[in-house]
Amino acid sequence: MIRLEISVEAMKKEIEESRNQVTTTLGNLQTERSTWKETLLTMKDASITALDTAIQEAKTQVQEELNVLAAEKERWNKDLTERVRMPEVVLFSARRPKHYTPASGQTMIFTEIILNKGDACNKENGVFTAPYTGVYTFTVQFCVNPGKHVDFAFMTNDKPFKKTRINRSSSSSFSCSSFDAMTIVNMNENVKIKIIASSSSGNTFFESNSNYWNTFSGHFIQAI
Repeated sequence: MIRLEISVEAMKKEIEESRNQVTTTLGNLQTERSTWKETLLTMKDASITALDTAIQEAKTQVQEELNVLAAEKERWNKDLTERVRMPEVVLFSARRPKHYTPASGQTMIFTEIILNKGDACNKENGVFTAPYTGVYTFTVQFCVNPGKHVDFAFMTNDKPFKKTRINRSSSSSFSCSSFDAMTIVNMNENVKIKIIASSSSGNTFFESNSNYWNTFSGHFIQAI
């Protein structure tokens, strides 16, 4: 009987210990569950924040690219509009030099406009401004007094595309000479005649209203 009681007490003790262990384990599991829950929620919030940031950055980049494309489209539309409304004729002719003894480096200014189809020739500064990109041809005629000479160049945006000289230093009479030049000019670029060197005293050029003119002319040939 005594042995049975001892055995029962031992079993009760083991059961109590097992129950305590189970309780402790369940408590630990509950703590771990709470920890994992907090960790997962933190990871979820961080992932959502990172995703939102990535989406916003992608939207910004796409918008910037769309702005670039819109600007390019506007530029092409403007250029196309300019080409579509191109006039049939771009033509100018001017005469009467402002200076009959021009200095080296000076732009020749012709003060009287004969033709100006397309309104591209400026008699105030002697500059022709191309309204369209394309092939143009230009002609200048100078009537040079005897004993005089002049070196000059056809210029596009201050770069020469033809240079030449008229020399009457050994002549006893004046003479008129014409020179042609052809080049490609971009829209809004300018063309002018620039003096490289000339006689330093007395009138280099001669002009007669009835017979002899100094002229600068040009016209648009075709678009490219």
